Order: sequence, then C-alpha cells, then structure tokens
Amino acid sequence: MTQYRDGLIAAKLEGVRAQAQVIADIMAQVAADDNVCDQPLDFGAEEAGGCRVALREDYVNEVFNRLWDGFEGRVRVFNAPRSYDELPIPNARDLLLEDVVLRKDEFDISTLPDIEEEGFSFEKMMLSIRQDIVELWPTAGFRRDALSRTLEQELTEAFLAPPDGSGSVASVRFNEEGELVASVSVPVRRVQAVYGVVTAEIGGIQDLVDEARGAILPFFVLALAAAFLSSLLLTATIAQPIRQLAIAADKVREGIAVAGRVRIPDFPNRRDEIGELSSSLRAMTRAIYARIEAIESFAADVSHELKNPLTSIRSATETLGIAKTPEAQEKLIGVIQKDVIRMDRLITDISNASRLDAELARETREIVDVEKLLKDIIDMYVATHKEGRAEVVFQPPHTAGQLFVLGSPTALGQVFRNLIDNAISFSPADKTVFVTFTTTGSDKDRDRQVRVSVLDEGPGIPPENLESIFKRFYTERPAGTAFGNNSGLGLAISRQIVESHGGEVWAENRQQAVDAQPGAAFHVTLPLQAVQERRG
Repeated sequence: MTQYRDGLIAAKLEGVRAQAQVIADIMAQVAADDNVCDQPLDFGAEEAGGCRVALREDYVNEVFNRLWDGFEGRVRVFNAPRSYDELPIPNARDLLLEDVVLRKDEFDISTLPDIEEEGFSFEKMMLSIRQDIVELWPTAGFRRDALSRTLEQELTEAFLAPPDGSGSVASVRFNEEGELVASVSVPVRRVQAVYGVVTAEIGGIQDLVDEARGAILPFFVLALAAAFLSSLLLTATIAQPIRQLAIAADKVREGIAVAGRVRIPDFPNRRDEIGELSSSLRAMTRAIYARIEAIESFAADVSHELKNPLTSIRSATETLGIAKTPEAQEKLIGVIQKDVIRMDRLITDISNASRLDAELARETREIVDVEKLLKDIIDMYVATHKEGRAEVVFQPPHTAGQLFVLGSPTALGQVFRNLIDNAISFSPADKTVFVTFTTTGSDKDRDRQVRVSVLDEGPGIPPENLESIFKRFYTERPAGTAFGNNSGLGLAISRQIVESHGGEVWAENRQQAVDAQPGAAFHVTLPLQAVQERRG
C-alpha cells in the first residue's frame, strides 16, 4: 500500500506540475509587468530609478477566462512580494491575485436512495465497518509529514528557486479544508526576474488510497483467518504432541527418582518426525527401565552371593570357639580361608562386571587380526601348561586368509580366555580343548562373519541349562570340583562383551554337532571388516 500511495502521489504531482508550468509560461508572456510603480520599493527604488516587477491582475483574470477545458484542480496565482526582505512569506493571502477551481466537463450520475427509506441494513453496517477499519489504517508518519507542510513554505521556496528552469516546488500537504492534496508551485519567470508564482493542487489522493485499502481489506481478512487456522493446525499437529512428549519425559525423570513407571505417548498413525520422536523416546524409556531393572537384579544377586560365604564364615567362627580338638579347629579355619578366597574372587569379578559397560564405552575400537589374537592366547596356555590339566590345541583353517574385526583386543581376549578356562575346568586331565574358527558367507557378502569355537571333551551341558549358564552367578559344577573357585560371572561377562561388538555367543553339546564327539561347544560370531577398510 505504501508503494501504491507513493506511485499515486508521484502521478498526481507530475500532472499538476505540467499544468502549473503551462499556466506559468502563459502568465509570463501575457500578465508580466515591468512597470508597477504605484507602490515604491522599500529599499530605495526612487534612487535606483526603477519599479518592481509584478503581475497585472486584469491580465491574470483574462488568462483564466480563456483557459480550455483540459485543466482541472485548484489553481492560484500569487504576486511577487514588494521586497525579498519579506521572505519567508508570513501570509499567502496577502499576495493572492486569483483563486480558480477548474473542472473537466464531465457528469457523475448516481442514483440517490429513497428519502423515506429507513431501518437496519446489513450492507450499510458492513460498509460502515469497512470505512472505520480503513480510517484506522496506520499512516501516522505520512500524515505527520503532510501536516507539517504549509502553503507559505511552498511559496517561499518557489520565490527563492534558482533560475535554471528547475524551480518548481512539489509537496503533499493539507489545504485549508483539511483535504490531502498534491501541490506544485511554479515561479512566473521572464529571463531571471520572478513576477509571481502559480500554484496548482489536486485532491482525491486519500479517497483513492482508501478505496485501494478497502479493496485489499477482504484479502487481508482472508490472510488473517488463514494464519489463525494455520496456527491452530500447527498447534494441534506439532506443538501439542511435542508438549505431551516433553511432559511425559519430565514425568519419566521424576518417576525414576521415585521408582515409578511412566508411559510415553504413542502416535501410531503418524509417519512423520513426531511419530519417529515418539518411537525413539519410548524405546529409550524402555532401555532405561530395563537398565534400572538389570541394576536392581544385579544388586540382589550380589547381595545373595556375598551372603552365602559370610554366613559360612559366621557359622565357622561361632563353632570355632567351642571346637575341642585341634583337627576340628583346623578344619573350621580351612573353611574360613576358603570362604575368604571365594569372597575375594566374588568381589573382584563383581567389580569387573559393574564397570564393564563404562570400560567398553571408553575403549577405542581398532582392527583386530582374529587368527593372531587366538594364536597369542593359546601360546600362553601352551607355555603355562601343567600336569593334570587338559591341553589346549589351536586348529586354524588352511584357507581362511586374514580375518579382521573391529573391536577391543583386550575385551575380546578376555572373552576367549573365559571360554577356554571354562572348557578346561570341565575337561578331564587327559583330554584336549580345541580352538578353531571358520567364516560364514562369501568374500563379497557385506554381512560376512567369523565364528570362533571352543570345544571340550567334558560331560557336556544339560539341555535345559544351555541358556541359563550365561546368567550371572550360575555356578553349577561337575561332581568332584572344588567349591568356591568360580564366581559364575565369566560367561555372563563374555556375552556382554560379544554383544557390545555386534556379535553372538551360545553353547551347545557336541553330540548335536557334526563331529558327534562328547563334550560341550561354545561359539562366538563377530562381524568381519574388509581388508581395504583396515588399510584405510
């Protein structure tokens, strides 16, 4: 609207400028008088021997009587002041020679309403509201500039205009009736003398602007309604669901502190980012609750496992005081020593298990050569082999080539040592523990894996315990095995490490495998890395 108003004003000013220039040129040729001596000049015209220049009023009137119908608007002619010492002009009326309102020969025909017509009209009410809104349209800055402009200022600038032909002065101001007009004042100049000023002004600017505003008002109302409906839609579809998720997340945080469980809102019908955020928050919440339950279960298991040796130690110490023979006392002291050793082993393994997650998260993963890692571990068992213990033998495949996995060599080494130690503990002294590995998938398969197997020749595993042996503190040992030498955390720790590397570990009896040999078999699968990735 501001651009439209400025363009309209520029067009109006250009029109009245051309009209005022034509009239000023005619006045300079017809009404200019060089010998107005009825009023002597204040600065000593008698001594100078001349008279002031001015316009003859009768000739000015004659010019207006002969103007053609193409002119329109209000035209005023002002005489030159008696002296330039009178500038700025205090009152324009003192210099006014002619004030004429020119109109084109056009007829505006409209039908007037019936005089007797009265009563409520919806159309009149809407027109009234429309007019009130249009009048309240913010134009304070433009109106303030127009109110500060006066006709006297415009005339003063015109009289002082340079004689280079660009002396017209244009402005937008309010006239005596309070109407906004576009006004142009052009000096009546012959050679370099200024004989007067022609001022032409034309109104109707505010009406045209108001009409354009009224035409744009329905679109403004539609845009406002569309913005309001869009905000409601965005609130209902985006802001409100996000707020519900935020409130639920706060309740989860508070619920964890008070051991409560909170349900995250589910949006199953949404296939956008809000639905994905809801699914992610619910999955995260389930993982948090699962971890809390695991910690609680771990704490309960630790309490239970530590209570057993403590109970045994307390009973032994109570009995030690009433033991009468040295043999009974020595036996009780042996029980206490074994329970202390068992507690020390338990505490060490519990400490390792409790900080395993943090250590796995902090450790830097690197490319690990599977065959070299296994060979180094088995060389250590071969070098430390003792009589009365099963022998460990490495059986690598002949055509496997170099196999690399991304992981922690320390953690993976702990996995394989746990499995080998477990196999040795279940194997008779004259038997052998075999360690081998194979690959699954072709060389071009992106899901290619390496499978490391630890095979023993022991009694095997009861079928119902193939999965429970990986639970914490599971310590069922074969008959004749020394009690308290195992904490039952080795296999649980091994599974935790393997799963953190994206692999799997499981157990089976060798009678179920293709070799049909007695004993148990533990298998570990890990995703392989391509050789070029290692080189990069």
